[in-house]
Amino acid sequence: MSKVKDFFKGWSKFEICWLVLSTVIMIVLSVIWGDNTLALISGITGILGVVLAAKGKVSTYFFATINVAIYAYLTFNNHLYGEFMLNAFYYIPMNFVGFYLWSRHKDEESGEVEGKALTPKQIVILLIATAVIVIIYWQILTHLGGQLALIDAMSTVFSVIALIMQVARYAEQWLLWIIVNVVSVIMWILLIGKDSSAVTMVVMWVAYLFNSMYGYYNWKKLAAKNSENH
Repeated sequence: MSKVKDFFKGWSKFEICWLVLSTVIMIVLSVIWGDNTLALISGITGILGVVLAAKGKVSTYFFATINVAIYAYLTFNNHLYGEFMLNAFYYIPMNFVGFYLWSRHKDEESGEVEGKALTPKQIVILLIATAVIVIIYWQILTHLGGQLALIDAMSTVFSVIALIMQVARYAEQWLLWIIVNVVSVIMWILLIGKDSSAVTMVVMWVAYLFNSMYGYYNWKKLAAKNSENH
């Protein structure tokens, strides 16, 4: 019981309710729609991971590693090669990097990571570079014969850049995650009826979308707090 109390130390009632509610909804809907077990586990660990990320907790990387390993398998089965390569060859290694870097830059009292913010000039450069990379990767996936190539490319490129920003502790990562989540919701909606895990994945990505909005709000506070302390 003491470990549970320590885990939720510094959490608001809203944050606890959001975590519990999103997890319960995921489980109930998965049972009702008869989705496969792997999709359910991926959904639950994914929600735990992103909620902890929004809180700036290092433990996010434990759940994220389980989530991306299963998600990589599901996307490979659906010929979403961009998503598969992203999760298998990028997310998993970056989770270990993120765990190491966040552990070195966190507030010892609250256990939350020390956030940072981009300058307006850096944001403009980021957007231009991202657009160029999306176009290039879209063409690559088209030649590979992947499904939903443009959507897949957008989701993949934005995710790669967002994770780099997450590991580097920038609040603006959440603006990119919002786009990733919207694109991913659309992608899995288009796969409903073609794959048994699609409905659970839609619910998971919708939960991610709402969480990313809160994540941006909370990380702006973390960045402001870190700026004041330095």
